[in-house]
Amino acid sequence: MKVEPVVSLRVNGVALTPHQLEVLLEVYRQGSQRKAAEALGLSTPVVHRVLSQVESKAKVRLLVTSPSGTSLNEEGLLLAREFAALMERMKVGDSVVVGGTILSEDLLLSVLSHLDSEARYDLVISDDERNLKDFRAGLMDLVVLDDPLYAYEAEGAQFDEVATDRLIHVDRGDAYLRFRYGAQRIGFRHLEAVGKNYTIEGSTRSLRQLLRSNRSFFLNESLALRKGLKLISSIDPKLLEHKILAIYHEDKPEVIWLLRELKRERLGS
Repeated sequence: MKVEPVVSLRVNGVALTPHQLEVLLEVYRQGSQRKAAEALGLSTPVVHRVLSQVESKAKVRLLVTSPSGTSLNEEGLLLAREFAALMERMKVGDSVVVGGTILSEDLLLSVLSHLDSEARYDLVISDDERNLKDFRAGLMDLVVLDDPLYAYEAEGAQFDEVATDRLIHVDRGDAYLRFRYGAQRIGFRHLEAVGKNYTIEGSTRSLRQLLRSNRSFFLNESLALRKGLKLISSIDPKLLEHKILAIYHEDKPEVIWLLRELKRERLGS
C-alpha cells in the first residue's frame, strides 16, 4: 500500500484543489500555458480554463497579457512559488524537520553540528508565524520559537523550555518599527501595561533597516550581543526576560535527542 500526503493552499479563504495548483505550478515552471499543456498532456484551452477557474474561485488575478502572450503576474508567481516550496517540504522521507529563526539559528547549528553526523535532520530558518503554520500542517517535527506565546496557540503540541532571552527597548518616540523576529508581543504588551502610547508604522526582516530607521523598536539581547551592537535599553531588560520554547511531536526518538541537547545550550553563548 502506498500512502502519500495531498496538499493544498487557501487563497482569500478558498481552498484550491491539488489539480489546479499543479497546473499553475507547471505554467510557472514552463513559462507559458502552451508548454505547460504539453508537459501535463492537456490542451492549451484546458490549462487556460483551469487558471480562469482559480481566478474566479479565489477572486484574484493570476495572468497578465502582453504582445508576447499570456503569463503569470506577480500574484500568480507568488502563489506558484508558495506551492512549489510546500511540495518540497512535503516530500516523504526519514529526516526530522526542524524550524527556527535567525535568533535561534546559531543555537540549532551548534547542536546539530555534533548531533547530526548521519544527516537525519533538515533545518529550516524562517519566522515564528511561518514555522508554526508548517508545524500545524505536520511539515515540521520541532520548532524553536522566538515568541513563547505561540506555544500556547499550538493546540495539542508538547513544548519545553530550551533557553531564556531578554528584549532591548530602543526608544525613539511613539512610532515603532516591528522586527519580524523575537518576542515582539511581550514588548508591546509591556508598553500597554505601563500606559505608554505607541503606533506600529511597519515591520521589517532587515536588522540594518531596523537600526537605521528613526523609529523605536524591540530587539532580542542575544542577537544584539552576537552582532556586537551596543544598544542602550530604555527599559530594564530584566523586565522583558522571557522563555525560549520548543514545540515538538514526540513520535520520533531524534526529536527527544535534539530537545535534550538544546537544553544544554544557551542562546548567545
